[in-house]
Parts: sequence; C-alpha cells; structure tokens
Amino acid sequence: MVFRRNPASLEDLRKLAKQRFAGRTPSNATALTLTEAQQLFEELEIHQIELELQNEHLNAARAQLESALSESSELYDFSPVGSALLNRDGSIVKLNLSAAHLLGRERARLVGSKLAHYVAEADRHLFAALLEQAVGSTEAQVHELRLDSKTGLPPSHVELRIAQLPDASGWQVILADITERKQFENKMRTSEARWKLALDAAGDGVWAWNVQTGEVTFSNRFAQLLGGTRRDIGRHMEDWTGRIHEEDRAGVVAAFQAALSGKSANFSNEHRARCEDGSYKWVLSRGTIVSRSTDGSPLRMIGTYVDISSQKQTEEALRVAAQFQQAVLDSLSAQLAVLDRHGTITHTNAAWRAYARINGLGHPPEFTGGNYLSTLRGICAADPAAVEAAKAGIAAVARGEADQFQLPQPFHARDGERWFSLKVTPVRDVQERVVVSHEDVTALKAAELASLMLANTDALTGALSRRNFLALAEQELARASRYQLPLMVLMLDLDHFKRINDHYGHAAGDAVLQGFVKTVAAVLRESDLIGRLGGEEFAVLLPSTSADGGTALAQRIIESVRANPVEYAGEQIRFTVSIGGGCRGSETSFPALLSQADTALYRAKGAGRDRLELALSAPTGGAAG
Repeated sequence: MVFRRNPASLEDLRKLAKQRFAGRTPSNATALTLTEAQQLFEELEIHQIELELQNEHLNAARAQLESALSESSELYDFSPVGSALLNRDGSIVKLNLSAAHLLGRERARLVGSKLAHYVAEADRHLFAALLEQAVGSTEAQVHELRLDSKTGLPPSHVELRIAQLPDASGWQVILADITERKQFENKMRTSEARWKLALDAAGDGVWAWNVQTGEVTFSNRFAQLLGGTRRDIGRHMEDWTGRIHEEDRAGVVAAFQAALSGKSANFSNEHRARCEDGSYKWVLSRGTIVSRSTDGSPLRMIGTYVDISSQKQTEEALRVAAQFQQAVLDSLSAQLAVLDRHGTITHTNAAWRAYARINGLGHPPEFTGGNYLSTLRGICAADPAAVEAAKAGIAAVARGEADQFQLPQPFHARDGERWFSLKVTPVRDVQERVVVSHEDVTALKAAELASLMLANTDALTGALSRRNFLALAEQELARASRYQLPLMVLMLDLDHFKRINDHYGHAAGDAVLQGFVKTVAAVLRESDLIGRLGGEEFAVLLPSTSADGGTALAQRIIESVRANPVEYAGEQIRFTVSIGGGCRGSETSFPALLSQADTALYRAKGAGRDRLELALSAPTGGAAG
C-alpha cells in the first residue's frame, strides 16, 4: 500500500498553492482595495493555520495506520498456522511465512503458482473436490491430506480449512501441520499390533473399549478364559460388568472411573468373573487409555485379561499357613519377637503385644517396625550392660557364629516388679532373621529369693544372716563390676541401743530390733537386701542404685525409724539410727566396699547420730557404739 505524502515544508506548500492559484486566476482580474487586501490576508493567514493543523492530524493518523498495518503483517506472517489466498484458478495470490514453510519453498517463488502442485499426487483429486464444495457454501471445508515433498523425505500431513472469499474471487486456505500427530498415530497402531501379537502368544485375553459408545471388543482368548465364545461374552460394557461378582463389581467400576478421570494413570483390578458354567474365576484386568478427543476426553481404552486363580489359591494357602503360625506363636506364654538382619521387629506374639501395650513399648496394634535394642533399653533402663550383651549375642547368632544366645542372668524390668530371661535363636533363612524370647521368671526369682531368705535369715529379726548377706553381696558386686552397674551399700547402727537394754530390758531390746527391721524393710525395694551383721548393726545392699538414689532411700529410712517407735509392755520406745553409705568404685571385694560404709558410719556417729554420711575416701577405722 502506497500513501501520498503531504508537503514537507511551508515553502513547498506555498509553491504548490501559487501554481494552483495561477491556474485559477483570470487574466482580467481587478486589483483589490487596501481594506479588501487586509481582510484577504487575515483570512489567508487563518486558512493557513487550519491547513497546518489538518496536516499534523493527517500525519499522526498515517503513522498509526502504518504501525497497525506493520503489526498486522507480522501477526499474519508468524502465525502458527499457514494462510494463503487463492484466485479463481487456484493460484496463490498471497501467503504468510508459515504457509511457505509448510510448502517448502520461498514465498516469492510460491506467489502465482497453483497450490494443487504442492499437494501429494494421490490427494490432488480430494483437494480439487474441497475447492468445489467450498463454492457457494457458508461453512469451511475441513479435511486432512498430504503435501508433496521435493526433498525425498516422507510427505508432511496438514489439516486444510477452505472457505470461499466473500466476493467469490477465490478462496481462503488455512493449513495446520499435523505431521507429528500422524506419525504418533502410526507408531501407536504399529505398537498396538505388536502388543496384541505378544499377548496372543502369551495366552492373555485382550479387550478394547469404545468409551463413547460403550461397545467392547473381546479377543478369542478372552472368551476362552471364561469358557465361552466371543458371541457368548457379548459386545457391551454391561455384558462384561454383569459377569463380575457382586462383591467385586463396585471396586471394578471405581477403578475404571479413576482411570477415565485421570485420578490413576492406568486401570488395574483383581476380581472374580463368572464363567459360562456358573463358576467364578479370579482374573487380573489391566488397561490404558490409547485415544482422547481434542478436549482430552477418553475415547478408547485397551487392556488385558489374565487368569490368576492359581495365584489366588497359593495366596490363600499362604494366608492360612501364616494364620496357623501366628496362632502357634500366640499360644506360647513367652514373649516372642522376630527380628530382621537390621534388628527391626517384624513379627510378635500375643504375650509380647500384651506386655508392650501395658508398658507403652512400640506402636500398636502389632508393635512391629521398631528397633528391638531400643525397646530393650526401655524395658531395662537401669541395666545397660544387659542391652550391650544382648546386642553382641544377637549379632553372633544372626551371623551363624553361635547356635543360640542367652543372658547369663535374668534382667530386671523397669517396672521394678518383674524379672525376665532373654534367649536368642536363629530362624536359619537367607534373611538372617532371629527369634528373641523374653520369659517371665519373676516367680522363679521370687522363689529363689524366698528359699535363700528361709535358709539364711536371722532368727530374731528376719533379716539375712551375716554369712548369707556377705555371700549375696559378693555376687551382686561381681555382677555390677561385669556390666558396669552402680551399686551402693549402707551400714546402719541403732543409736544408744545399750541404754534401751539397760532401761527396758533385753526382751524390749529384741522387740526394738524386730520393729527396726520391719520399718527398714517397708522402705526397701524388692531387689534390695538387708542383713544383720551383729548386735544392733545392720547392712543394706542396693543393686543398680546410684549415690543419689541411695542417699534418698537412706534418708527415708532415718525419717521412718524416727517416726515409728516400738510399743512394748504399754510403752512407746523411741529410737534413732545412724547410717554410713558407700558406692561401688574400683573395689574388687565386698569387704572393701563395706569398710567404706563403716567409715562413713563412724563419722555419722561422731557428728551427732540420727544422720547419714557418705564415704569420702578409703576407710580408715570402725564404727563407734
């Protein structure tokens, strides 16, 4: 498009005006008067200003129009689809760059040539028919065809939209490149054919569902799996779903809906299908959407049908076997846990779960998934050596270095009331699993302690005899040293006991000793030991007890003795006790530890009695009376 430009300057404009004026002025024109000339000059000046304003507006409008045309031309050229104008004989009058690219030639060479020359020869008759159909039609003619390639490459595919121009001078043609889509469809068809061939060879049934019509095509193998023919199976989705067991039907429909809506990538479902003889067979059906509409709606789904009845029978047999094994484990009174090679609890029995539930160990309902050693630390927090010994024993059994492992001594549970033995046996499988059992030996331990108490107690007070107490104390010291456990011993001596005997008599003194032991025993724990070393002197052994814990317990003894006088012959006999305490250090014998406590007791007596003193260094002397 060419525009006529306005004069570039006032001089050019004046020159043009003079030329036009000379052509219009008659030769016999008379001269103007001065007044007329002045009026004429004013009008001319005003008219000149008007012309200047008009010229400015015209220049601005022209600039805007040129910019709009430039933008329109760019949009036209770089449109993602090709566009071409054809005259009445089908020659190209105008086309954009996208159309030239699709046709594979320079735009200048294409103008004036017929578009039909660039259509694949096999589709040219179709192109001519489309042009004819567009004549006089108010709707665009749409069809897919191939363009001829001059480079030896396969022809490209385009979607054509042809509409007649309003003045019937030719056609408007829109070309959209669909080559990639066509290539993908061809690959899908090839892949589908290969896939069907592979499935037929594998013996799987195949189905194809037209989602829009509900029609389903079943393969011969599909029908054979259900004991019938393709005619027996039917051709609609209702025929298929009608064969699904009523308990499974809702799940199958939900799985189909999830695949169609995009909630799941594919369809997959195990269900029971009714055979022609009325029996049911377990099948696995899987499918995927292979075709969608332009708006993304699913059009076609294909899938497979596999008989998994044997697999289901095997699964059921394994389930029954697992239930039986669990029932056997649950019938045992010992607490059992199966560990994998990493020490994680994978299976438990009823006894284990009951104890774990009461004590808050692990995660219900099965109390599996946690680390066993962490659980064991929670059970016997005061006995870390037992945990370390169990750790080493489990590792040895899992590696096959030991046939079994058992803690040499029962461990004391954190609730303070139970004793358990610990045993580890291998499962002997490739997963290196082991079985850990906790046997509650609280009754045996209590019977053992009771037997020892009966055989080795002081006849007057019921406390352990000196010999028995020292023997048990040596065992506890050895155990504490082996497992690096804390241990504390208390030496107790009744204050001014000789005065009680002298004032109330020896029988009253015996009653005071008996009452004293009962008072102290009421403060002690079940695992603690009290023994009579001689006269009014006693010792208390506190296993797995630190200095802080022993100090607190000793203070309770002092306060309890002070608050519980002994009644004898109608009189209240009040008395107090002095205590010296010693904690296990590097001592290798109990007498050495007892000597520390004895030294501390001596200081308690010297500091005013009715008090506790702890050993500060190695003992140097005995206790005062």
